[in-house]
Amino acid sequence: MGRLLRATLPIAILIGGGALFFLLSSMRAAPQRVDRVDLGPLVQTLDDKAGTHQVIVWAQGAVRPDREIDLVSQVTGVVQWISPELESGGFFAAGELLARIDPEDYELSLQQVRAEVERNRYLLQLEHGEAEIARLEWDRVHPGVEADPLVLRIPQVRAAEATLRASEARQREGELRLERTQIRAPFHGRVRTASVDAGQYVGIGRAIARIYSIEKAEILVPISDEELAWIDVPSPLESPASVGTQDPEESETHPPVTITARYAGREHRWQGRVVRTEGELDPRSRMAHLVIEVSDPYRRVAALQSPQSATQASGSAARAQESDKHDAAPLMVGLFCDIEIRGRVLQNVIELPRGAIHASDQVWTVTPAGQLRIHNADVVRTSRDKGLVRLSLADGERVIVSQLKGVTHGMQVRIAGESAQEARR
Repeated sequence: MGRLLRATLPIAILIGGGALFFLLSSMRAAPQRVDRVDLGPLVQTLDDKAGTHQVIVWAQGAVRPDREIDLVSQVTGVVQWISPELESGGFFAAGELLARIDPEDYELSLQQVRAEVERNRYLLQLEHGEAEIARLEWDRVHPGVEADPLVLRIPQVRAAEATLRASEARQREGELRLERTQIRAPFHGRVRTASVDAGQYVGIGRAIARIYSIEKAEILVPISDEELAWIDVPSPLESPASVGTQDPEESETHPPVTITARYAGREHRWQGRVVRTEGELDPRSRMAHLVIEVSDPYRRVAALQSPQSATQASGSAARAQESDKHDAAPLMVGLFCDIEIRGRVLQNVIELPRGAIHASDQVWTVTPAGQLRIHNADVVRTSRDKGLVRLSLADGERVIVSQLKGVTHGMQVRIAGESAQEARR
C-alpha cells in the first residue's frame, strides 16, 4: 500500500498542477486589440511670414590711411630742432611744428632784400620827382605842345617801378624760404617712419619722415561681382559737386558698414560707410574693390583740435589724457577686419536657415494636418548661414528646418512640441 502511494503521488501532483494552470489560463481576459498609428518623424519648424529683409554682405579687408605722404624739406640747411612727436608712432596736429632748419642764413638774406626794397622805393620816388620837374619845365618853355615821353621821364619811372616790383618779389621769396625753415604738419596725423635727427644736413626735397592722416581711414575690400549687385555703391556718374562736398557719414547713398576686429585681445566694433569703388577690377581675380571710410579711427581728432593741445609745443600729455576718455579702441592701420555691409532691402521674402533649402531651390513645409509638402521656391539670395526665398504658404503651413531622409510629398510628420493626440488629429 505504501509503495503504491509513493508511485502514484507524483503523477497526481502533475495532473493537478496542469489542471490548475488550464483553469487559470481560461479565466484570463484576452488583450485588447489597438490599431497602430504611424505618426511620422519628428521635425522642427519655423513659423515665419514673408516680410522686408535687408541683405547683409560679408567681406574682409585691411585698414589703410586715406592720405599718406613723405614730409620733405623745401630748403637746405642743418636741422636745428625736431619735435618729440617726430618718431615712429608719434601723433601730431595740423599745423604743428615738427622740425626746424637753422634759419640764420635765410634771415640775413631777407634783411639784404628788404634793404634793397627800401632803396628801390627811394629811387622810384626820386624818378617821380624828376618827372614832375621835367613836365613843369616843358610846359614853361613849350606851352601847349605835347612832350616826348623821354623828355617827361616816363620810361625811367616805369623802369623804377619794375625794379621795385622785382625786389618786392625777392623779398616775398625770402620770407617764404624763412617760413619754410619751420616744417609743419599738413594734417592731423601720425608718423610711420622718421629719417632725420638734429644736427643733420638736409637738402631741398629730402624726406624727413613718412606720415599719414588720422582724420579718416580706409578699408580696401575685394568683393565679387555677384555680391556687388546687392550693394548700392555710389555711382561714378554722380556729379563731382555731390560726391566731393557731401559728408559720407551723413549721406543716405553710402551704405553703412559694421567693422569687427580683435585688438589687444578683445573684439571691437567700428562704424563706417562705403564711399566708392576703385578705378579698375583686379586683373587676376576680376573682383571689384570697395573703399570703406571710417572717420577719426584713432579717436584723437577732437583732442588735437582743442585749443589747449594746440598751444602746447608737443601736446603729447594732453592728447593722452583726452584719448583715455574714449572707450573704443583705435582702428589701427594694417588691422585685418571682418566687414558687414548693409545692402539692399528686399520685399516679400522669408529668411530661412541655409539648411532649410534643399536641392538648391526646394523648401519643405508641413500642413496643419501634419503632411509634408515639397515646394519649388524662388531663392533670391543665399549666404553663409541664411537664405532669402519667396514662397507662398497656406494658412497654418510652416517651414521645416530639420534634416530628413527619404522625404516624399505627402508623408506624415510630427511637429516638435505637439502631443500624440494633436499629431493624430
